[in-house]
Amino acid sequence: MFEKHKEQVAAAALDDAKSAWSHRVAAVQSLIDVVSGAKVLDTNGLLLKPGEVLLGQVQNVGLVEQRSDGGHWQGASQGFSIPIGSIKGRSVRYRIGATRGHYVQGEPHPTAVDHGSLSITNQRIVYQGATKTAECLFTKLLGVQQTSGMIVISVSNRQKPTVVHVGAALDDWTADRISIATSLYQGDKDDVLTHLNEQLSEVNASKPAG
Repeated sequence: MFEKHKEQVAAAALDDAKSAWSHRVAAVQSLIDVVSGAKVLDTNGLLLKPGEVLLGQVQNVGLVEQRSDGGHWQGASQGFSIPIGSIKGRSVRYRIGATRGHYVQGEPHPTAVDHGSLSITNQRIVYQGATKTAECLFTKLLGVQQTSGMIVISVSNRQKPTVVHVGAALDDWTADRISIATSLYQGDKDDVLTHLNEQLSEVNASKPAG
């Protein structure tokens, strides 16, 4: 009975490995088809410019901005008080003076201010949300930084960078497509296809046995 259970667990693990492998093969092949022009992805309403190729799109990402959760008044009271009488034996005083101080802004922290989609093409990175949009053209691109789950895009025509939260599970997905996108923008299509075909060969060679 125990041996049968072990066999079932092993079979399930093998099926999962084969499924993951098939998904990886399909993903790399899809990129090859898109880059070569054999396949066109659904833009979901994004209007492409002449010669523009959509390399990938992900939904339900967050546009992140630095926001403060409030602040507080900081200061001191100055002045004096004078007695004006008493009520039922209790002394009552009237205060004369002023309060001096200033408002201290709360510490800013990253906050998702909108949710929408992120599109990566060979010409730009575009965020489209319910209330906000951001277009980062590669002609204006200064740099792209990626941390766990987050993409920070700096362009010369915008003072603050565009920060998009995609989730850590998509780190590799976004890194691959941004790398391909910028390489295509620079005219390295042949190098991109060579790299992708080599990657496909490596993935095919790693097919789970059984």
